[in-house]
Amino acid sequence: MGIFNKADQCTIPASETTIIASGAKVEGVFKCQTRLHVDGEIIGKVLSDSIVTIGKQGCISGEIHASRLIVNGLFEGNADCENVEVLEGGKFLGKVFSKELVIEAKAIFEGESKIKTESMQTLTYEEQRD
Repeated sequence: MGIFNKADQCTIPASETTIIASGAKVEGVFKCQTRLHVDGEIIGKVLSDSIVTIGKQGCISGEIHASRLIVNGLFEGNADCENVEVLEGGKFLGKVFSKELVIEAKAIFEGESKIKTESMQTLTYEEQRD
């Protein structure tokens, strides 16, 4: 839910979460400024300034640019995030570019990891959408 200020601009509370439910499938570019929880399927590009969580039944194939990625389901593709966590039972197949990568026991990580340094900052969501 958006809240409008006096200038008729929509402001989004940080506590809001967008949910892609089990059985739902989204294709293309998905842009959001809120937290995103995926129990369904996204094929394409996800652009978020917040946390993207892939639930146990969730699947994202493509590209993710977010502040944090939590994988409890399946991710296939390239992730450019500040922090990435692959939880027990989660599966990450692809490339990750982040400051911090955590892989729990019984999680699967197949791919390539590169460490993001301070001099290698990426564009924020606002810069990417322009």
